[in-house]
Amino acid sequence: MATQEYCNLLKFSADIFVGSHVTDGALQHRIQKLEQELAKKDAVIAELRALLADSDAQRAKLAADVATLEKLVASLMQQRGRGRGLLLPPGQGLLFPGCELVTEDGADEECDEDVDDSNAARPAATSGARRRCASGRIDTTGLLRERVVHELPQDLRVDPASGVALVPVGQKITEELDYQRARLKVKEHVQILYGLPPVEAMCRTMAPRCAPLPPRPFENCIASANLLAWILVQKYCNHVPLYRQEAILGREGLRLSRKTQCDWALAAAGLLEPIVECLMTKIRAGPPGRGGNVLQLDDTPVKCQGGRGEANFTARLWVFVNPHMRGIVYRFTPGRDSASLAQLLGDFAGTLVGDAFSGNYSAARKVVDAKLSAGILHACCWAHVNCKFREAEKESKQTARLFRRLIQQLYAIERECTEACLTTEARTELRQTRSKPIVLEIFQHAWRLARHFSDAGAMGKAIGYIRNQHRALRTFLDDGLVPIDNNACERAIRPIAVGRRNWLFAGSMQGGRAAATTYSLMASCNEVGVDPVDYLADVLVRVSTHPAKRIAELLPEYWARKFAPKKPTGSAVLA
Repeated sequence: MATQEYCNLLKFSADIFVGSHVTDGALQHRIQKLEQELAKKDAVIAELRALLADSDAQRAKLAADVATLEKLVASLMQQRGRGRGLLLPPGQGLLFPGCELVTEDGADEECDEDVDDSNAARPAATSGARRRCASGRIDTTGLLRERVVHELPQDLRVDPASGVALVPVGQKITEELDYQRARLKVKEHVQILYGLPPVEAMCRTMAPRCAPLPPRPFENCIASANLLAWILVQKYCNHVPLYRQEAILGREGLRLSRKTQCDWALAAAGLLEPIVECLMTKIRAGPPGRGGNVLQLDDTPVKCQGGRGEANFTARLWVFVNPHMRGIVYRFTPGRDSASLAQLLGDFAGTLVGDAFSGNYSAARKVVDAKLSAGILHACCWAHVNCKFREAEKESKQTARLFRRLIQQLYAIERECTEACLTTEARTELRQTRSKPIVLEIFQHAWRLARHFSDAGAMGKAIGYIRNQHRALRTFLDDGLVPIDNNACERAIRPIAVGRRNWLFAGSMQGGRAAATTYSLMASCNEVGVDPVDYLADVLVRVSTHPAKRIAELLPEYWARKFAPKKPTGSAVLA
């Protein structure tokens, strides 16, 4: 508290004691003002303590580095003198004068005292600590069971001592996990032709009749829907490239080139594209009956081959998620320009949650300027802020923890809202009451501490991110529908980043768009708990004959309720 404030408080107290006219309202106002001043001073003290602790840590680290370098130089100089039998020339200076390195007989008693024996004194780790606990329970409740009965031979069912015939008195059950490798087979569809008898056929002619074939994904294609679904799942869900699938199928006895597989995958993606377009439309529109809409987006780079004679380029795979709907949509664009993103946004109106990419703002302005949307708000991700301060802990540990503790308080409030299943209005009210003061405190720390750190350092970048995105970072406070972070998109992108280690690039823009279509349905199936092989095997046949106005019935969420086959439970027993 400032000296002037102390003087004012003493004068105010003296007026009270001498009986001066002081109202209760003025006294209460002065007390509140002093409490606010104390809170500001406490915040500044916390910042200064964090800066002081970081400075002490940096000095300690520098001192430890100097001590390590002193020992290293001493050891190298000692080895140089002893190993080659060389003595330092008379009068040669030392880097660290306090350490006398070499004597006339090549010994160095002072340096020998500084040898680090920590490795020798360290106890050996026990083998039990290194081993993982292998007592985990194996869950077999969802598996089919095959019962194999082992009978005693007839000649051994007699007691050798008395000759009495033995009878069953119980059973001993031993469980064994078994695996049978999938096998390829050729399914022959035989159509019996029916026509006129030979006598009648001599008088008149009639075209033979036969039973129709079951529906197939493509005409004149030897691959069944099950095989197409398995190839797609292996490529886009299990991240097995087509050249590896070619080798796997070759070991099964099928010679199938990757070129043929690629053609099948592109054709299958073309059949599935209307389903993904329907899902994208629903995600942009949001669930019906809500006052607002939220769309989360993120992107990741993907190398793409150019055409004949053209260089390769970096394309983008975008992911779109609506936090209040089930479903994930990927889109493939040749670049990260705002025009491509504006085309993907379409007529979206609501809050756009993403990172600090400037193209998000430019694309939103283009959508609004084209009068496709009434307006788009922007919200940023607090998980990005937390990640930046976690990286800054290497530079300024205490200052970074000062920010991270406040961010953790925001997430604790969000967990309370989720556990209590609060409505949108109640969540907004709670954010305004408890989260808003924490956000303002974070902003105050960022503005006061900015001058203490360089913009090139990790801490300076983290603080700069808050200052540049402070409007978007506070958007979630005013709307309970807006999530506090963009982790849903981060989780959707992670499988793509993992699978990218198995392939180098997208073969073309057509291949990239086909991959985005298949990725969308794979991720949506995973979100609703649907087996992608069963889903694709059924939808690839059904989509060609399904009414276009009811295409939403083929979305994974609705398909699971209407068309999903019932699988046998784990209690089923095979004879």
